[in-house]
Amino acid sequence: MNFAIPIATLAGLAIFVGAVLALLSRLLRVEKEFKVKIVNDGNEITVDWNANLLEALKAAGYGIMAACGGAGVCGTCRVKILEGLDEPTPAQLGPLKGKLREEGWVLSCQTQVKNDLVIELFEPLVSAWPEVGEAAEAEVKEKEKELSPAAQRVRERLPGFDCGVCGYETCDDYAEAVAEGKAPQDGCYPGGEPVVRGVRGALLGLELRAALPGFDCGACGYKTCDEYAVAVADGQASPDRCYPGGAPVEERLKALLQGAKKG
Repeated sequence: MNFAIPIATLAGLAIFVGAVLALLSRLLRVEKEFKVKIVNDGNEITVDWNANLLEALKAAGYGIMAACGGAGVCGTCRVKILEGLDEPTPAQLGPLKGKLREEGWVLSCQTQVKNDLVIELFEPLVSAWPEVGEAAEAEVKEKEKELSPAAQRVRERLPGFDCGVCGYETCDDYAEAVAEGKAPQDGCYPGGEPVVRGVRGALLGLELRAALPGFDCGACGYKTCDEYAVAVADGQASPDRCYPGGAPVEERLKALLQGAKKG
C-alpha cells in the first residue's frame, strides 16, 4: 500500500507529460507551415518554414522568370510584399532601385518564408500560372503595355531583365522614354556597351527611315524601306542604294550617319 500513491502519481505525471509533448509537437508543426496569398489570382499556397519563396512559387505552378538563376543580381524574380515583411534585407533588395523599393518589391530568390505573406507577382515576367486557361492568358496579355513603333525598335535591343537600374520599372517603360527623348540612350547598365550600340542603331534606323521616300519598291535590294534603313544603320548597306530618292536622299542619309558618328 505504501507504493500505491507514488505509482499513481507517476502514471498521472506520465500522462500529463505525454499530453504536453503532443501539444508542443502539434504547435511546432503549425509553426513550420505558412500561407502565401497571391493577389493576382487570389490563390493561396502553403509553404514550409524558411522555404525559398521563388522555389515555392515555381513548385506551385508559377512560371517566375529568374534570368540570373536565383543569384539575386537581375531583379526578374521580384515580387511585391503587401503584408508580412517589415524591413527587407539588402540581399532581398538586390539591384532594385528607387520606385521599386518604395513600392515594396523584393527578390523572391532571396526571400525565405518565415511567416504568412500576401504578395503580388509582376505579371509581365510570369510565363505560367496554375491551371491557367486561354481566357486568363488573354487577360494577362491585354494588361501588357503596347509600345509605339519607335519604342518597339528600341525594346528589341534591350536584354529584358526589367531590373530597374535605368530608373524605369520595366524595359518597356525605358524604351518608350528613350524613343521620346526623355531618357539617355546609355541607361541600360546591365546590357553594357553592346546594348548601347544597339539602342543607338535602332534610333538611327528610325531617323534614316524618315528620310526615305517610303515607296517600298525593292530597288535597294530590300523588301521595304524599313529593312533598308535598319541595314544602313547597322552598316550592312550603303546609303546610295535608294534609287528613286536619288542624290537628295543619299546626301540626307550620309549626313545622318555622319552625325551619329560624331555623337
